[in-house]
Amino acid sequence: MSTEPQSAERETGATSRSGAFRALRFIARLPFAIAFGIVRAAVYSAWYLAFYLLCMFRPFTSIMMLTAIVMVPMSIAVYAHPDAANGMPFWAFGLMAIGLTAFAIGYTLFLDWFTPPGAEDLFARYRRSDR
Repeated sequence: MSTEPQSAERETGATSRSGAFRALRFIARLPFAIAFGIVRAAVYSAWYLAFYLLCMFRPFTSIMMLTAIVMVPMSIAVYAHPDAANGMPFWAFGLMAIGLTAFAIGYTLFLDWFTPPGAEDLFARYRRSDR
């Protein structure tokens, strides 16, 4: 029976490494760490820049929703008076309304998903505050 407690770690035969080996390992890994840091900084910078550029166009989606609302009565008017649309079928206006609404909602959902960690929409101050 051993006098050591069972929780004591035993030597596995590995010798301790010298300080010179550790310094050499650090020097060898340093360029890769710097390159990784530069690439990561570039990716995050591009991500934040793209997010802020996309946020600038978010107010246009509300205009698209307004346009979609206007397309519905226009479709009814074209159905009643086909000459008003110059040969364009009435259902094309309904499809445009559906497409504009889907794009506006999809753009907003994509932008919410695309938000980088810790970023907030700088252009929120230009939207209505009752939302």
